[in-house]
Amino acid sequence: METIARPKPRLIVPDLARGLALLGIAAANVTQAWIMNPASEPGQPGWTLGGVRPGESADEVLAVFAALFVHVRGLPMFSTLLGFGIGLIVASLHRKGYPVARARAVLVRRYLVLAAFGLAHTFLLFYGDIMTMYGVIGALVALMITLKSKALRIIAYSTLLFSVLLTILGAVGIYYMGVEEAGLGLQIAPPTAELTDPLTYLRENAAAGSTALSGLPLGVLSLGGLVLLGFVWAREGYLVDVDRHRRVLVTWVCVAAAVVLLIGLPLGLAAIGVIDPALEAPLYVANTGLGAFTGPGILAGLALLTNPLQKRMYRRYEETGVAAPPAWTYPFVALGKRSMTGYLAQSFLFVALVMPFTLGLAQDATITGKTAVGALVWLITLGLAAALEAAGRQGPFEWAHRRLSYGPTGRIEPFAPRAGREQLP
Repeated sequence: METIARPKPRLIVPDLARGLALLGIAAANVTQAWIMNPASEPGQPGWTLGGVRPGESADEVLAVFAALFVHVRGLPMFSTLLGFGIGLIVASLHRKGYPVARARAVLVRRYLVLAAFGLAHTFLLFYGDIMTMYGVIGALVALMITLKSKALRIIAYSTLLFSVLLTILGAVGIYYMGVEEAGLGLQIAPPTAELTDPLTYLRENAAAGSTALSGLPLGVLSLGGLVLLGFVWAREGYLVDVDRHRRVLVTWVCVAAAVVLLIGLPLGLAAIGVIDPALEAPLYVANTGLGAFTGPGILAGLALLTNPLQKRMYRRYEETGVAAPPAWTYPFVALGKRSMTGYLAQSFLFVALVMPFTLGLAQDATITGKTAVGALVWLITLGLAAALEAAGRQGPFEWAHRRLSYGPTGRIEPFAPRAGREQLP
């Protein structure tokens, strides 16, 4: 009788990282986009981080923490994971016999569908959507899947460094000329209090979405390099064989730590007035560029921390056939597996919780109140994902995305290659 090979335990770090990163994304978006109030106006203490009430210890501590670990931290890690996911899909296409042209077609379709989801999200719910950009980047990466890793690294580092150069120039311009005079407005949405009914919300959100989309090329440039690095990491097994790649992973952790301490810490200190408050906006802009380098570093750190856990999962699987991760990771992994649904659910929940025509929570809040709302939203999505995992169901948006991308089965079906066609590397 033929023995059916059991699948190995699922790699825990990508799902765990996505689930945790969604907390940072909720905390960043609520302070910079969803609740725009007087505390968010340029010139107010800690305005780039959501607002700090002078003398309020909770605000001051949270502002420094957010500058260190929240703003431009989860997004670059997600971007690296996007590339890692593309690498896993390419490997699956290769195993199933897809020639290069057909593999590219599958990938382009998948990521154009993602971009379409993002456009709908942008104009109907949240102008700060990231899926449109990810969809465009994914389609571009599909055209590069046959390039050597060295070439991909050159492209990745070149785009990252160019993006950093632009943001540094912007930061210098803001420092010497001011936010308005430098022509680098950091806000494109009206105050939340003005969104008094659903039609006004839709109109203003669509207008802000149009403005945000005008920056799509720069966004593709700044995040595309991270996606390419994630793709190379998947191709070369960085997160699968952590011991083999430990030196590179540790180096990236050090790079991330340097950015956190040298950019994030001064940003937080400027926001609470410990150092010159005039540095807050320039440091915030600099962080948008240099913060990209924390993405691979945070992911590398999680891979190093979870490596012993992954090894124990493999050993337990070999001994018992049980592949489940530890119980404490259950909700985070469940949310990570449904990250699209979790991300989109945040928008529905924020509309329900903070808009004046709904519950209108935290309208006058500074960073502490805003972050509390963001954490609440994340906890709700965590519970919903855990419930879906317990029921053995996909997230609804993952379900729709897979079927629109791959057809009725919602998965990549085997392909019979023809002789003479170029194969995937």
